[in-house]
Amino acid sequence: MLKQLTLFEDETENKTNHIAESYTGIYGMHKYWSKKPYNILQDFILRYTKKGDIVIDPFCGSGISITESIFTGRKAVGIDINPSAIFIAKQMLSKIPVKLIQDEFTILESEIKDNINSFYEVRRGDAKFVGTHFIWETDNLTEVWYKNNTKSRRKIIEKPTEDDLELASSFSYEKIPYFYPKDNFFHNSRINTNRESHIYDLFTPRNLMALSLLMDRIEKIENADIREFFRFCFTASVGQASRMVFVVKRRGKFNGKLRETEKKEVGSWVIGYWVPKENFEINVWNCFENRYKKILKAKRGLERKEYPINEANNFEEVLDSKNLLLLNAPSQNALKKIPDNSVDYAITDPPHGNRQPYLELSMMWNSWLKQDVNYDDEIVISESKDREKDISNYYKLLNEVFVEIERILKPNHYFSLMFNSLDDETWINLIAHTNQLNFEIERVETLEYSANSVVQDTRGAGLKTDFILTFRKNPDRIIKNIELISAKKNKDYFVKLIENYLENCREKGLETYQILNLLISDLLQQDKFFRLSEVLNILKTYFKREENKWIKRGA
Repeated sequence: MLKQLTLFEDETENKTNHIAESYTGIYGMHKYWSKKPYNILQDFILRYTKKGDIVIDPFCGSGISITESIFTGRKAVGIDINPSAIFIAKQMLSKIPVKLIQDEFTILESEIKDNINSFYEVRRGDAKFVGTHFIWETDNLTEVWYKNNTKSRRKIIEKPTEDDLELASSFSYEKIPYFYPKDNFFHNSRINTNRESHIYDLFTPRNLMALSLLMDRIEKIENADIREFFRFCFTASVGQASRMVFVVKRRGKFNGKLRETEKKEVGSWVIGYWVPKENFEINVWNCFENRYKKILKAKRGLERKEYPINEANNFEEVLDSKNLLLLNAPSQNALKKIPDNSVDYAITDPPHGNRQPYLELSMMWNSWLKQDVNYDDEIVISESKDREKDISNYYKLLNEVFVEIERILKPNHYFSLMFNSLDDETWINLIAHTNQLNFEIERVETLEYSANSVVQDTRGAGLKTDFILTFRKNPDRIIKNIELISAKKNKDYFVKLIENYLENCREKGLETYQILNLLISDLLQQDKFFRLSEVLNILKTYFKREENKWIKRGA
């Protein structure tokens, strides 16, 4: 029988002690998948580094770890295979005088706003209005929204007229004279794509015409920094201009009276490429201008923030005087160019198996940006058979990255790894492989996402929180094999552990993820691990669930 463990002091409070703040300001400018909370990344960077240290994130995504490193006076190296990720990360830090941006927007607006709005003209008798929203149901236009020309600008919702239908049907993909993406999707039912579909199928012909006209005009901006800013505004708004914006229906009272019909509200593009049966077609200029104003407000705040940007072309320049290096490359290749023992701290959130196929999810952005994408070297498990990205390929490439992180990290410095999965084999591979390196577990913690983080995966393979495993590189470490404990054979031990957790928690009961947090932390400290699925079975068999929390039977 295994030796009974005791809880650390106030264990249930301290293991899940990182609560996310909302994605506001620059962190709310552009959608990206599985963003990590900036305040938590900042806490870790401040804990494990000092000013002037080099922080590396081999899967930097939209660059939150990079921005927080720069803001706190560190040097930052961000690597990501996704061109959109590096594009977004650069814009997160880019400083352009707001006055220059506003001047360029005024010119842009004067040249194309009226043209784009003419695509949405709503004629009612002799009067002309600009349509704002159009509702389609299985390719039939069913509602037209526009605002009247009075001072109140009251919203009017009507059934389409013959003129509305004729105008909408006058647009076609074949008649668009400007560039628009014609790439085919990979076949992946997980994100609702098939190889016969194209990027442009996500848009009505009218909106595609407006988007292609807008991007064509943006590409003509002479100042490269300002051009990139407006391309950023474009990609940040393009999802809301697609057919993926669903119709939200609400019943209830309005002005004290019960509604006879459902009130329809505008949803948003969340994740994947699902086109709902009933969807919005939103005026492209409105989508663009609304996002521009939000980004401009964030950039105004950034303009007041004091931080230097000296972008490097290679790592040698970071070792010298530069403080930022962003590389669009596979991590397993880019890390090989960094010298041994040269990085002060590594923090990263690698792809978690098949939870988020990042490159496939970013195909819309990358296609509009005309980016070449390296799908072959992505570290992911994709459910697309077109890609041959299975679990063995995922383990092989991810393990290569861990080897390189251990090599480039300075002795006695730290590596924080964020991870979220309920898959036994993924966890066992992670623990077993990091154990074969000169990594000692320093701390095991968790983070909880903010309430407005709608893109966190809720599938069976995902946890409500991420684990944060922090390792210390110890060149003198004596490597011991991780003992894989059978929860089936040691059920009494696990039951007793869980009962102790429940007795010591301040509230009645613990959620599944809280119990797993405690078990993983306790056992990893002793070079032991277990199959998560077996523990889940123990919970179902020996404990009772009330309001998503586990309690002792008979309690």
